[in-house]
This record gives sequence, structure tokens and C-alpha cells, in this order.
Amino acid sequence: MNAIIAIQDLIKTNEERIKKLKAQLDDHDSGRAKLSIMSYASAENALENSKLSLEKNKVIYDELAKCDIQEHEKEQRIKEAIIRKNYYKYQKVRIKRNGSKENNQRLEAMMIVDELPSDINLDDEDIFEIASAIIKLDLRVHDELDTQLSEIKKKFEELLSNIDNENIDKLGLLQTHIPIVVLHLVVLKTNIEDTIKEKTLPEFKGLPKFEDWWIDELWLNHQAYFGLYKWKAIVSSLCITSEQKQAWESIFSNWVFIKKVLNKKGSLAFDFNLAFDTLVREYTTLEEELNINNLKSMETIVQNITKKEDFHSFKYEHTITTPYFEFKKKKLDYNDKEQV
Repeated sequence: MNAIIAIQDLIKTNEERIKKLKAQLDDHDSGRAKLSIMSYASAENALENSKLSLEKNKVIYDELAKCDIQEHEKEQRIKEAIIRKNYYKYQKVRIKRNGSKENNQRLEAMMIVDELPSDINLDDEDIFEIASAIIKLDLRVHDELDTQLSEIKKKFEELLSNIDNENIDKLGLLQTHIPIVVLHLVVLKTNIEDTIKEKTLPEFKGLPKFEDWWIDELWLNHQAYFGLYKWKAIVSSLCITSEQKQAWESIFSNWVFIKKVLNKKGSLAFDFNLAFDTLVREYTTLEEELNINNLKSMETIVQNITKKEDFHSFKYEHTITTPYFEFKKKKLDYNDKEQV
């Protein structure tokens, strides 16, 4: 922008003039070069005017620079929008030609693209992840699961009914993603329970509780990653067959993806996050640990384990509670004294 260059030149001129006038006044005050009374007064007046002009030009420069940045960002957004539009326009073509995926994965992925609402777009890898989970769990084969998926979707819509539509629209892709992930977890849990009955193994006592701060501080504190890793390993140990363990790997990846997306949205997604947690709890018994004493106890266990490794100190300001955690407890009217 030419105006910015011109203002920069004015600022430079002001700064040089101020420097020159200050030198004249300093020389007079030190006795090195005496000025007449009129010259001294004129220099003082010129210095004050130059300072005012400099401040004014700096304000103008900041405003012009801000506009220039906004214009650049607008151009970038337009370019990115065009790239995204073309990305999704030719998505089925890319999926069909993806030689690194098996034929059944490509076919399943293309079916998912066809089933997605017109305003919902998922990246290729996300679609292939969902397709792999569908194939592993034989979701297309079991017609009865369609009914269950419809029930889950209906329940999720009910949970979202009191949430601001604008907030829901900003998280639109998750409305399709979440019910599918919940169904996968339902199928996995049922499969584990059936296997236990067939093999007369010890009773399945449910899925262990997760902790919200693991997601909130993921990649910031190694303890968060370690806690999430140990929790994942515990659930994996409940899986009996290799197919169940593979299914859990896919479900876990999708679950973490959803929780991380919601976490990044902050308070905007609190109600949406609670709806997701409620849906998962009601259909799979998987829930978050809300009791402070239990959170502290688990943190002590994690700390004791990590002391044996070379990463036992937190490198980020840490708290076992998160803003969403406090919101959830208040919303559910949860009392720490209810259980220990």
C-alpha cells in the first residue's frame, strides 16, 4: 500500500527532525553553541510540533498497517476457501484412485461420502478411519445396527435441542461423526461382553473413567499424554480378541479427535461437549471422573509411575480441573461428597 510507504517516510522525517532539534537545544544548554532567545523558543516550539506530528503519523501508520494485514488475511481466506472447495469437489475421485488403500476400504469410503449431508465435509483420512472401523466391526452387515444408530442419532439431537443453533452449526461435522463413534463403542462393548460369556471369563465391570485435563493439557504436559496412554492401555487390556483391540485403536483415535476439537472451541462447545459425554455414558457407560478426591488419587498414581521415568515434573501450569470440568459439575449439580 503506497500510503503506508508515505507515512513511513513522514515518520522517519519527524524522527530525524526531533533528533536535530534536541541536539541544538542540548548544545545551547551545555554552552557549546548558544542560541538567541528567539531561536531557542523557535527550536522548542518546533520540537513540540514535531513530537505531536510523529505521534499522529504513528497512529495513522498503525491503522493503515492493520487494514493491510486484514486485506492480506481476507485474500488468504479466499484462497483457502477455493482450495477447500476443490479438495471436497474431487474427494471421491481421489479416494477411488488411492492405491494405498484396499478396494473394500475405497468402496466403503465412497459410500460414506455419499451419505454425508451436503454441508458436512470430512478429510480423506477421517473418512478412511471411519470406513476401516465400519469394515472391522461389520457395520454394513448387521441390519439391526441401523436401528440402533437411528436411536443414537435421535438421542443426540434431543441432547442438542437446547443448544444455540449457531454453536451447533460451527461444529456441524461432529453431528455425523459422534453417533457413529458411539455406535462403534457400543458394538465393541457388547462384543467383549459376549466373548466373556462364551469363554466363561471374569465378569466385565465396565470401562474405566477418563479425566478431562488429559485432553485439555495434551501435548503441553507429558503427564496428560501419559495418563491418556495408560487409560487407553487399560481399556485395551479389557479387549479379548485381536479384532477387538484393533477396533478399540480406531475408536480411541476418533474419540480423542472429537474431544480435542471440542476442547479447542472452549466455552463455545461446553454444552456440545456435555451432550457428547452424556450420549457416550448412556450408551456405553464410559464417563468422566468428576470426584476431586479420585482425581487427586489418580494423579498421585501417575506421579509415582512417572518418577521411575525421566519426566516426573510438570512443564506447564497445571490443574486437575478445567473450565469445562467446572461447567459440567455445576450443570450436573455434582457434589464431591457423594462418593470417594
